[in-house]
Amino acid sequence: MRLRIKLIILFLLIIIINLLGSFDVIYSQEQKYPRGAQYYLGTDDQLLIKVNIWGFVANPGQYLVPSDTDLISLISFAGGPREGAKLSNIKLIREENPDNEKNKIINVNVSKFIKSGKESLIPQLKPGDTIIISGSPWYHINNFLSFVTKIAVLFQIYWLIVYYSARD
Repeated sequence: MRLRIKLIILFLLIIIINLLGSFDVIYSQEQKYPRGAQYYLGTDDQLLIKVNIWGFVANPGQYLVPSDTDLISLISFAGGPREGAKLSNIKLIREENPDNEKNKIINVNVSKFIKSGKESLIPQLKPGDTIIISGSPWYHINNFLSFVTKIAVLFQIYWLIVYYSARD
């Protein structure tokens, strides 16, 4: 009976550890700047702009970057793309006019840039730009299958514990 209790506790610990390990942790860089400002003055009198990057990058968040920063540099500032990032369809949302509620959406194919090296494919950033990097469907499918596999292994361990403790 004590062996059965120990095995059940071990089984529960394995479940908890596996479930905690299967969640992605996203770190964000939190910065506070005055609302409405378009440009900021950095060190060495460098002109800075505020931009946002969301999604499949190592450190999504809001960044103050030099005014001549392009999309590739921002992705690099954010730690680079994460595994499963869909680089062929990155959305850049640009606020055309602060008084107008319409925003311009620009689709950027970074994969094409990586293959060709043409800098004309990569836009310069403007103040208030928001970049969204989504994940490929295969990344989500792989995560789901990985989770199902972990659950199946845990059920198999549980079944073995029940089977062998019933034989005792």
